[in-house]
Amino acid sequence: MTLEMADRGHHAEDGRRKRQTSGPSCQHVLCYQLFAVFMFIIGLVGGIFIGMYVDPKIDNKENKNCPSSTNQVINNGNTEHVPTVWNKSSIGAKSGECPFTSPVTQTRYEDTVFAPLTNAEMYQAARFLKNSGIISTLEEPTDLTQNFILYQWLDVPAKNDALNYLDGNGEKPKRYARVTVQRGADLDVMEYKVGPLGSTSTPMTSQAMTRSGEIHFNSRPYEAVEVDIMTEMLKPDLAKLADLMAESFDGIKYPDDVSLNFYNGPPSMSGTTRDTRWSIMLNGFGYDQGDVDLIHILPLSGRVHHPGTNTSEWYAYDFHYLNQGPYKTARDLMDAYKAGAIRKVRLDKGFRASIVDRIFPKRDTSKPLREQANKQGPRTYYPTGPRYKIDGTNVKWMDWSFEISGGQIRGPALFDVKFKGERILYELAVNDIALNYATDSHSQNNIIYADATYGIMGGDTPGTVIKDIDCPVHGSVLQTSFWWPTTQRAYNMSSICVYEADGQSALWRHAGMGFEAGLRNRYLVVSVPVVIGNYDYTFEFHFFLDGKIFNYARASGYIQASFWDRDDPKWPDKTRDSFGYRVSDYMSGPIHDHMFGFKVDFDLIDKNNSFQLVNWKAGPILEAIRTQNASIPDAPEYFIYNETRYIDWEPVQTERAITKQAHQQFMVVVNTREKNKWGVERGYVIEPLATGSQSLNQHPILNALSFTKHHCAVTKRKEDEKTLTSMYDVNRMNNPQGYLEKFIDNESIVDDDIVNWVTVGFLHIPTSEDMPMTVRVETGFLLRPFNFFDRTASFDMPQHTDTIDGVLKESEPNFEQCAEPPPKYCRFC
Repeated sequence: MTLEMADRGHHAEDGRRKRQTSGPSCQHVLCYQLFAVFMFIIGLVGGIFIGMYVDPKIDNKENKNCPSSTNQVINNGNTEHVPTVWNKSSIGAKSGECPFTSPVTQTRYEDTVFAPLTNAEMYQAARFLKNSGIISTLEEPTDLTQNFILYQWLDVPAKNDALNYLDGNGEKPKRYARVTVQRGADLDVMEYKVGPLGSTSTPMTSQAMTRSGEIHFNSRPYEAVEVDIMTEMLKPDLAKLADLMAESFDGIKYPDDVSLNFYNGPPSMSGTTRDTRWSIMLNGFGYDQGDVDLIHILPLSGRVHHPGTNTSEWYAYDFHYLNQGPYKTARDLMDAYKAGAIRKVRLDKGFRASIVDRIFPKRDTSKPLREQANKQGPRTYYPTGPRYKIDGTNVKWMDWSFEISGGQIRGPALFDVKFKGERILYELAVNDIALNYATDSHSQNNIIYADATYGIMGGDTPGTVIKDIDCPVHGSVLQTSFWWPTTQRAYNMSSICVYEADGQSALWRHAGMGFEAGLRNRYLVVSVPVVIGNYDYTFEFHFFLDGKIFNYARASGYIQASFWDRDDPKWPDKTRDSFGYRVSDYMSGPIHDHMFGFKVDFDLIDKNNSFQLVNWKAGPILEAIRTQNASIPDAPEYFIYNETRYIDWEPVQTERAITKQAHQQFMVVVNTREKNKWGVERGYVIEPLATGSQSLNQHPILNALSFTKHHCAVTKRKEDEKTLTSMYDVNRMNNPQGYLEKFIDNESIVDDDIVNWVTVGFLHIPTSEDMPMTVRVETGFLLRPFNFFDRTASFDMPQHTDTIDGVLKESEPNFEQCAEPPPKYCRFC
């Protein structure tokens, strides 16, 4: 009973007394009065007592049963509705639990055109390749001469076939797997299209998508069989260096206390040979051998020559210690070390024992909690239930609809994006991430990564959604599958989160003299966290009520550090060198970049669009006017100053790459045949957020990863130009096969099916704030309506309006106050 309820009970009792018509005796009246007083006191005290624990307006003490929200996991064809346990005793009579109806109406991924491959489909494709003799094993590979599967992902159907089906004019495309096969017996890598998948009357086939020998064996991605062989091969050499390691690195023993890092590529410039740099790093975590410490990389490194499959011809060479070398063999290095012919380093005694405290991401218990930090922060949840629907991988929300897709190589993708029934995008997809490091280290200088080579969404370190960190506890979690070559098995991971967010700000607002009006900013989020070695990336797609789409790429995780040689005579300043700052006792942070390549295939109303540059300039009045009418002889007299800002409209006729200009450019995709009410071509503008630019000029990275040179490129769409890069080119940079400039061959892009290849990124100079964890560095781009609508597109939503005369008053739909249901989710349970 609350205070309000107790008071109502008192007045009801008083009313009953007044309605009595007979005249009771004085004793009865006294009894009634005493009884009423007694009941009033009981009600008052009881109401106060209960209200202290129920009504937050009375007491704001921490509620140990603080309600949260519900969770659901869509399991790649099976929806697991996690039981929700509600503690009704912790919720007062005025409020109950918020209603929650699952937004998931259908869970079979195989029923949608663009859905990621499922486990079952991967196994079906693998068994067919095994039965066809294309692969030699479906067990854990043990020998490089075997033929086995590296990766699998959905082979997206041809665009015309997909559109014919989606628009109701054709058959539903069948599903196929794209499978990469490492063929040790043939010394190459092949890609196959395998299918159709699922239960179908059409017989399965495997179609070779590359020629035999086209992808050289030595340009393949790294995999566990090769790494294990190199690790074993290095053991005798590192045993010879046992004394050096123990004396230099705080008593470490190999292999107990260190791990080998081979991912300091690329292994080859030509793709026809294979040499890998290796370094050693301390084992710092102690939770799982898969957790690597790329912060504490030690100054001992070398190279391994390991082409082909004949491991008897492999050898180690080029040994370096503290950047001193090269020494042909480990014995040569050890002899120089014992003779005192080289400089030495000594880590402080006990340094290794402090590593977990230094870098493990746990709260620093030596410092007090911040004031009020023991209270739960603000939360958002659904007071009337979710407003989005998920059917397989099709999502609908507030007149938006789209298909979620993706694969382990390229990462997340969205297809068939529509707003208010009109198609905006056919494809919006992450394509690759490029990184280039610079540091003063034999093992670390000029490290180049193209993350599609390792697998963006399901490589050696598959990422998973961390509930209530990446994703609110009420969000819908979708699972995707990836193929792990180490075990030749398919695995599920909870990789995609969908939820509606409250921006807690205005999408639009105005407060006038006689009225106020606004619309609260709420938007739908598709969040995809991925883990690639030491770095964590989160890709987010935000859909807004007015037709905008924000696309974010965020980075966190651990930096890849380099050893800080504090006694190196080259660097008189002991806080920094030419490549970065000192960030720990023995570590510096190498400068590097993160460049994200996206495929943006607009289909504004239909697939034939055009590209324009709207240039924002400044100059004399006559110059501005003549951009539209060259025959004007003189500037009008009514201009006060003879300099103005103006726009110069430039239709782009042929394929082009666009880099950052001194003046502002608006990159606009339009449908020239579709006009808004005012006769203007309907379009969308591509607006990069603050983004880094490529500073290299002659570096070999500019061949294989040439997309990093440009902020946008526009090309005619072709089925054989599906992706921005080739996953093999980073291992054959002198002979790339799938680079962006290859797509730009002067073809017309006017009123045609075109693709924009958008690149955004950031330059990273690691500082002490990146230790132990990099905190949310981000970039991205906005896709914004540009004369696409006749007016602001969000005025079909309930909004807040209030006028001073009270004639017009609008608000969002009412709802009853309710409590967020508690979550039940545990990744490691």
